[in-house]
Amino acid sequence: MININSLDLNLLKVFHAIYKFRNVTKAANNIGLAQSSMSNALSRLRAQFNDPLFQRSAGGVIPTEKADELAPQIQEVLAHITLMIEPKSFDPVTANDHLVIAASDLAIATLAPILVPALRKKAPKIKLNFVPLDKTNVFEKLDDGSYDIAIGTFKELPARYNRKLLKKEKFVCIASSQHSKLNNKLSLKEFTEKHHVLMTLKADQVGVIDNELKKLGHTRTIAMTCAHFLPLVEVVANSDLIATVPEALAQIAIRAGCDIYPLPITMSNWDTELVVTQKFNTSNLGKFMIKLMLEQNYEIDSVE
Repeated sequence: MININSLDLNLLKVFHAIYKFRNVTKAANNIGLAQSSMSNALSRLRAQFNDPLFQRSAGGVIPTEKADELAPQIQEVLAHITLMIEPKSFDPVTANDHLVIAASDLAIATLAPILVPALRKKAPKIKLNFVPLDKTNVFEKLDDGSYDIAIGTFKELPARYNRKLLKKEKFVCIASSQHSKLNNKLSLKEFTEKHHVLMTLKADQVGVIDNELKKLGHTRTIAMTCAHFLPLVEVVANSDLIATVPEALAQIAIRAGCDIYPLPITMSNWDTELVVTQKFNTSNLGKFMIKLMLEQNYEIDSVE
């Protein structure tokens, strides 16, 4: 009985080459072995299978009955090993995958309109499902495969995740073109005197802008809070209220009828990132999607 632990898989390549070419010298040249190494490998094969396997004939060798029996099995084993070590082919045109992307309404509103057309051109059968980003369970969802991609602002990440920068983000102020009656440049005095709309998921009316104003000895009046950015834009466009929003929302605000102003106070910028598991990052589908998302013109003109 053959001991599988003593079987050198490289010998199977030798067998396959000799069986294919019916010539030891041609087989050696095909797999890049010296003649002496090939003869040694053939001797080991014969000992391993307790059979001559190949016998001399005019112009080469002919397989024994045992070799004919082994040939299709060895070819199948080599084919399986090749599939294991060679990258699986990926054709975006025929790919029929379903991806789940967890993101905020802002990320969906600004990224989806440019990502989807690009995806439809290159991979029309891939389907996207955007779901709300919940940071309390996002890593659990990535780990169990419920999410393929998460988009947001993250601090420290465990080593099992991979992060890519989508864009650098900063705050701007939006105000109605029709109702705000602001000058071309928004002063701190005007900013604090105006009534504001605040996007917050909390029950209070305090945001990062309020904390910064407090350091400077100022306050502002919050006339309304909202849990989503898109209805906030419509409220501002149709009233005399103003709002501080991420710059990524600027083009949507402009289309709604708002003007864009630089903030009259200095605020730190932040990163919007794409986060995936290492498994997705190294998969053919993952490589394609990440590259496509990073290629999109996600940046907008800065507001100065």
